Amino acid sequence: MKIIYLIFISTLFLSCDEHFETKDLYGYYTSVNYRNTFDTLRFLPDGVYQRKIYNQSKKIVLEMHGKWLLINQHSLKIDSYFLNLDRDLVKFPELVNDTSMTITTNFEIRNRVIQFCVGYHDGENCYQKVK
Repeated sequence: MKIIYLIFISTLFLSCDEHFETKDLYGYYTSVNYRNTFDTLRFLPDGVYQRKIYNQSKKIVLEMHGKWLLINQHSLKIDSYFLNLDRDLVKFPELVNDTSMTITTNFEIRNRVIQFCVGYHDGENCYQKVK
């Protein structure tokens, strides 16, 4: 009985540990729960990302690209990043001038979808992969 219990506990811990390979992350990601903007990121195989941010009228307010790197099996580094935070970019267009930030964050799976967050608080300013 102890062996069955030990196997069950070991399987539980191993299955909860999320590991990603670079190829798992390729594709489109969209902002979650944004109201002022619609933010999209596309991670390409060559370590480059493309990004477009649209306002509420579906007009592009920022189009950019930069480099991304999977640091380990769950951490991501994004260079030349604009920290959107769902601010009103029509009312404050000068905000898009600050694209020099480097972000390091973790990927995780929520509701069977790959997701990462870049806000100041846990669970804020998140992006999820589009299937």
